[in-house]
Amino acid sequence: MNRFIKRRILALTLTTLACGVLGGAAWLVKQRLGHASVLTGSTALACLFLLLLIGVRRRIPVLPLWSMSTWVQIHIYMGLFSVVAYVMHVPALIASGTFEGGLSLLFLAVAASGLYGLYVSRTAPKRLTAVAGEYRFEQIGWHRTRIAELADELIEELSGTQAATVLSRFYLQTLQPFFGARPSLAYVAVPTGGRRRRILTQLRELDRYLEVETRDTAGRFAALVRMRDDLDYHFALQLRLRGWLVIHSLLSTGLVIWASTHALLALRFLG
Repeated sequence: MNRFIKRRILALTLTTLACGVLGGAAWLVKQRLGHASVLTGSTALACLFLLLLIGVRRRIPVLPLWSMSTWVQIHIYMGLFSVVAYVMHVPALIASGTFEGGLSLLFLAVAASGLYGLYVSRTAPKRLTAVAGEYRFEQIGWHRTRIAELADELIEELSGTQAATVLSRFYLQTLQPFFGARPSLAYVAVPTGGRRRRILTQLRELDRYLEVETRDTAGRFAALVRMRDDLDYHFALQLRLRGWLVIHSLLSTGLVIWASTHALLALRFLG
């Protein structure tokens, strides 16, 4: 059994024990005619504050307190524990009333975005390493412009033959719009190789009209198409990671504020 599996088993065991302790404590409070909802609610709220602080700690990697992977694991399992505390706290998954119902929906949205983040943070890096090239998100725009410039230089080098005219027409109608435009929202949402296959197929169909020089240029165009498609793939996945992080952070901050207001109102009504 490797270290990763041992760590996961330990984390799941501790989380399960914590859930059991909270459930047992809530049952005892209820048996003594106390307010079990205060216990479960305060536990859930405390978890939300800790999760927010852990998120801040993860963004400051220079602090000498455990590794980033350890903090990520703490964040994941504390998030799981907070969901259990929430389920124990509420009489229904989505509470009635505008205020409580909105709070329930916001909590579920944060939990869902957390699960999505767990999925995308596990799968996106593997998918990125499977694609050629390494691109920093901030430099993708520069790389996109550079590829378009290289394509322009290739077409300017062509001589005025009939084959060059055919390739130039294809460049103006298909390749130039492809190299000059940003990836569409549909591609960013679901990046596929459809565009790449379509353009490369059209380039291959031009081969019978080309000569030796223009065939070489067409091959270099094909290489640029592959490079640009790989770049767009990096852009889509990195944007997904960054977008998730922003949305999850904003939702989490709003949830802490809303839940704190709910707690203050509940304590006031309890006297």
